[in-house]
Amino acid sequence: MHKLWRIGFVFLLLAGAGGALQAQPQVVKVELVVEGRGKVLLHLYPREAPKTVQHLLALCKRKFYDGILVHRVEPGFVVQAGDPKTKTLKPRELATMSEQKKRELAIGAGGSGKTIPFETNSLTHVPGTIAMALSAPRSDTGDSQWFINLESNHQLDGDYCVFGKVVKGMDVVRTIRVGDRIVSMHIVPGPTPAKPAKPRKS
Repeated sequence: MHKLWRIGFVFLLLAGAGGALQAQPQVVKVELVVEGRGKVLLHLYPREAPKTVQHLLALCKRKFYDGILVHRVEPGFVVQAGDPKTKTLKPRELATMSEQKKRELAIGAGGSGKTIPFETNSLTHVPGTIAMALSAPRSDTGDSQWFINLESNHQLDGDYCVFGKVVKGMDVVRTIRVGDRIVSMHIVPGPTPAKPAKPRKS
């Protein structure tokens, strides 16, 4: 009797754990709105990069990205943003700023102040993928800065964590320039589950 009880208890534990794993979403939708450019829909992958996605979603909920300027655009390479120090700058001021001045102001070095561990997965750097910017490859220095790949950049595979992809608005991403302002970066609510129908009285 005791053995049967133990087996049943273990089965319930495993079933509960499996349910928790299944409850984790495969995709979280995030909308990036860039002033004067348009909207970009991103799919983030919490199963492939749980800590990275959790951190970015927490920043989105705080409206951390609202007002941040895009500080780096490398044609044929990446678009990068996420430095809160750019909020104090005017778009044209950043767009025309020399590289020396950027270094003096440490533009591109700012973050939220909370770094996350480096995560690795099988996702690769193809056009439209979004990855965490780091101070050094494979380091625990990821924070608020991310970049979107404009082309395939497989030289970055394994060194910078890919955690999502642009699914709509890549044409918008390709028009982004240094100094463009992020209006918002927010989580798109999922569909509201249908309420169960009330039983009819006979």
